[in-house]
Amino acid sequence: MKRLKNSKQEMISIPQEVGSILAEGLTFKGGSLSGVGKITLNCYFVGNISTNDLVIVDEAGNILGDIEAQSVIIRGNVKGNIVAVEGVQIQSGGVLNGNITCADLNIASGAAFSGECNMTASKKENNILVSIADKSEEKPVPPLATGVIRKSSPAGTS
Repeated sequence: MKRLKNSKQEMISIPQEVGSILAEGLTFKGGSLSGVGKITLNCYFVGNISTNDLVIVDEAGNILGDIEAQSVIIRGNVKGNIVAVEGVQIQSGGVLNGNITCADLNIASGAAFSGECNMTASKKENNILVSIADKSEEKPVPPLATGVIRKSSPAGTS
């Protein structure tokens, strides 16, 4: 619990689980937001967002940029790609135009999603992918076999 003084110099308590909030009426353009802890956006935001916790795009939230987080809940509008270690929820009224990489996806009735989704095998695998994405070495990928595959006929028949 954080303790702050209000305008009357009285101590007030703010629970830690609230996290950071960008409220309705704010406009943020041309940058990135990164930090530790939960982030709630209920504003117009242009830029990328990164946290080790939960990102909530509330009803008045309008995000143009990519999001990397532990989990993401969308109730507003997002145009960008999402990488979530755990899961992504697009709740009723939420709109996502972009690709998703996550271990768990929940799209509610009344929500909209346009893009591709890459489901990871597990939360642990996704966490590893996110943490080593910049450190990985590219290994050459062998070319795919090309040609025609024919069904063989039983012995003695043509």
